[in-house]
Amino acid sequence: MSAVDTRLRGLLKSGRPLAGTFIGFPSPALVEMCGYAGFDFVIIDNEHGPASIETTEHLIRAARCAGTIPIVRCNEGELQRVLDAGASGVQVPTVNTADDARRIVERCKYPPLGKRSAAFTTRAGGYTFHGGPDQAARANEGVAIIAMLETIEAVGNLDAILEVEGIDAIFIGLSDLALSMGMPGGNTKSEVQDVVRDCIEKIGAKGIAPGILASSQRDFYRYHQLGARYLPMALTSLIGGALREAVAMRRGAGG
Repeated sequence: MSAVDTRLRGLLKSGRPLAGTFIGFPSPALVEMCGYAGFDFVIIDNEHGPASIETTEHLIRAARCAGTIPIVRCNEGELQRVLDAGASGVQVPTVNTADDARRIVERCKYPPLGKRSAAFTTRAGGYTFHGGPDQAARANEGVAIIAMLETIEAVGNLDAILEVEGIDAIFIGLSDLALSMGMPGGNTKSEVQDVVRDCIEKIGAKGIAPGILASSQRDFYRYHQLGARYLPMALTSLIGGALREAVAMRRGAGG
């Protein structure tokens, strides 16, 4: 068995909506719980979360154990390390141009498709048990690359970004997009949602999976109806909602 789960690229091409969750806590137990609950994938959030690379490897291992697909959101400079730790996919913030997208693909793919450095002794290579040419072929075929569209600049360059070979999904960062449009907190404003709708349509028409945060079940179905197929929630929202509901129930029971 390979240390790296390579299902993600195929699932992104399948057309069915994928349900996942962002995890910003450095807790393998929470990752396992998400897997046992049935989420298709988890996004280990190393852009905003506090996890070290050592902890990240444990989080990836926990996902593999529980049958959910581990994706790591990280900046460009961390791509090599999280891929060597065994991430099934990477989600890269602020991809504004086609050059940005090409550079990311080069960092993630082994030659001849890219310039990823080989280290077959890492977890991704099964500590040499699954390394060598087989690992390189597996990674090039099976590791997913997800670009994040978060600015008006990226929206303007979307057609060019979509021409870059190797991008499997484009995730619309709704809050940052609204900020870029001069509307902090304006995620639901019609001007922002019109841009989201147009982007989802363009992305899907190119055979690339459109993604966006689905903050509620209603959002999940609404964005899926628009064509989105990569639909994470935020674990903090799920836990916070359950905690608020539990407190409200107890206060209600007490009169």
